Amino acid sequence: MLAFAGCNYLGLANDPRVLQAVRTGLDRYGLSTTASRETTGNTTAFDDLETALSQFLSTERSLLLADGYTANIAMAQALATRFRTVLIDAKSHHSVHDAARSAGLVVVTFPHGDTEAAALLARRHADADPSGAVAILTDGVFTSDGAIAKLPALLAALPNERSLLVVDDCHGVCVLGPEGRGTVSHYELTDPRIIITTTLAKGLGSYGGCIAGPAWFVELARSASGIYRCSTPIPPAIAMAAHEALRIVLAEPERIERLRSNTARLRGAFEAIGLPLRADHGSALIPIFAFVLDTHERMESVHRSMLDEGVLAPFIRYPNGPAEMFFRIVVNAAHTADQIDRLADAFARRLPAMGLTGSRGDGTRLSGGTDLKSPSGGPRVEGVA
Repeated sequence: MLAFAGCNYLGLANDPRVLQAVRTGLDRYGLSTTASRETTGNTTAFDDLETALSQFLSTERSLLLADGYTANIAMAQALATRFRTVLIDAKSHHSVHDAARSAGLVVVTFPHGDTEAAALLARRHADADPSGAVAILTDGVFTSDGAIAKLPALLAALPNERSLLVVDDCHGVCVLGPEGRGTVSHYELTDPRIIITTTLAKGLGSYGGCIAGPAWFVELARSASGIYRCSTPIPPAIAMAAHEALRIVLAEPERIERLRSNTARLRGAFEAIGLPLRADHGSALIPIFAFVLDTHERMESVHRSMLDEGVLAPFIRYPNGPAEMFFRIVVNAAHTADQIDRLADAFARRLPAMGLTGSRGDGTRLSGGTDLKSPSGGPRVEGVA
């Protein structure tokens, strides 16, 4: 089966060197530390990985968590010791909203991507907050529409030096920025008021999550977060695998280039067959595309026929997607040009079955029905992650 699924952006989840790091870690540490890190469950594997993550993300410190979701919970628990109010982009990942509410923070949402509204709300709520400050929370790359957050404008929206900008960069790390260092690096930002949370799964192909930022905030999370202090960490062998994956990312920058080249190739192929792609807010850099037709039955039929042909073009349900059910196509650094062309051709040959009219890459026009329309009047393709 030729698969275009998941988030293994750099193809590291199955790299032999990463798998060997797990075997070495199992021999060295066993399966689990069986205790929290703050009691007897810490290892040098965790400490070394945190140092490497801090260097990669250009922050003073980092803190390893179980995954990206729990990294946001730990972040919010730390925020709750200093802040009362947080402002969250309406389309940020569910884990951001869940984390803030579970920590007892007052959550104020602002319209997706509206930095002027964020600035207005930040000034208003900072004046009313006992701390005199607020935190703005946003995805770096939004799962819902593939847009890249306007981090410079959000940073400028902070009302004072005590306020913070928190960036959930699960889909920016290993995708954007020099050497794949993420959305903050993409914008060349170095402000000490920026906190980063991310996963080790999507770009590094491993497991775990982390908070990265100034030393004072990481230490605050270490001391104040119950989800960190009172839980068993990831297996040390998995930490060693993530560390090895990070070494490979830095040693083989061509992986980032292949990812970007493959993303551009698939985008160009989809454009060639007449599918209009999003290109706002840098979404052309994002290696995942989602498109929606107006009937579930038609999409399901196309999905099944492609499976019969040996091509997995995932047809899924996921929160904040472009519709309740939608195609979610992922290209990674391990895909070849021929595989990408095979996927595009499989869709091109089904344009009439999808009720669309388009042109194949060879210039041949494909005609089909005109009854199938998205709410905007045509097929909708979105770069999402």
